[in-house]
Amino acid sequence: MSEMDKIIEKCTGCRLCVKECDFLQQYCNNPKELAEGFKAGKHRTNPEIPYSCNICSLCEVRCPEGLNVGKMCFEVRHQLVQEGLAPLQQHQPLKDAQDWYVSDAFKLALPATVASETKRAFFPGCALSAYSPDLVLKTYDYLQQKLPGTGIVLGCCGAPAYLIGEQARFQEIIDGIEADIIKMGASEIIVACPYCCHALKQYLPHLNPRSLYTVLSEIGIPEVAETERHTFSVHDPCSSRFENEMQSSVRSLIEASGHNIEEIEHSKGSTHCCGLGGMAFAVSSDLSRSKARRTIDDARHDLVTYCASCRGNLAANGAHILHVLDLIFNDNEIERRFAPPADPSLAMDNQKHLKLRLLDRTRIEKPLETLPGKVDQESWRQLNNGVK
Repeated sequence: MSEMDKIIEKCTGCRLCVKECDFLQQYCNNPKELAEGFKAGKHRTNPEIPYSCNICSLCEVRCPEGLNVGKMCFEVRHQLVQEGLAPLQQHQPLKDAQDWYVSDAFKLALPATVASETKRAFFPGCALSAYSPDLVLKTYDYLQQKLPGTGIVLGCCGAPAYLIGEQARFQEIIDGIEADIIKMGASEIIVACPYCCHALKQYLPHLNPRSLYTVLSEIGIPEVAETERHTFSVHDPCSSRFENEMQSSVRSLIEASGHNIEEIEHSKGSTHCCGLGGMAFAVSSDLSRSKARRTIDDARHDLVTYCASCRGNLAANGAHILHVLDLIFNDNEIERRFAPPADPSLAMDNQKHLKLRLLDRTRIEKPLETLPGKVDQESWRQLNNGVK
């Protein structure tokens, strides 16, 4: 049975989900009303409605029947794509960005070392690479130190395509990741982005995707310089809502870094979306901002998160917020909480820069033309121009 039919059959109209959700408040009195509208074809005349949901699953947590409006909206999006009514015009920048993330300008797969067997691959994801190449490199170096046989794969898990409803494009991207990992000989993926981890667990379970933060909590973190002890609140990405081990690992890392935690009301399983979930911001920027403000207003302290996309959107809406890796690998971590989100063009430069730095470190051992995910010599010169 589809989620739409489940909602029509089982929704009691209690509105417990509506109280928590700006999207539902704007578009319906209760989920059953919304589902009946979709059943009648309302999504075809107003396709922006299903694309305005963050697909964050808080409704499922709040619903006594475990119903999930996001799953229904995802089903409707997929139907719209199949019928040729989507993606929408507003999605073109997301499609362009997706194409960039999987292009040779950024994509890369490097084995552990020339002389070492590759046992696992570190997959930082596109958002963390855009936020801070330095954090990616420091994390990678530490993983190599503590877990010899670790390679690295740059790219994107395909989230934009998946969430828009372009299943074929998403599968193509996932197949590419799988091919890179298998070619390297790795049997495990260490994943920094919570959404990437969610997607890879679902579609590449045989490659044993594991959260970076769980791994770091197991192997320990580098000794951090003594610093002023701060109290932070944690913003849990909605993609980690049901990942209890990941949530606990992040908190242990914050405490191991010498800081305190004061939980906010909407954290862990009841977290609010930062506003970027489900790619809803592309068609409903006002709802995205209201989601972000909910999280910011919920916290009495500066925030720490473990999703670079969440960090960027909350910072754009005025939050003082760090990525948890800032606390572990950044000497000036506290100052980073005031950093604005990266300008899109700067984010792209950061991704280029990261690839070039990895290639530069590796070409000493292997000629450029033999490296996986290579760029040709002319592209190398073009990309290297202006990169400091």
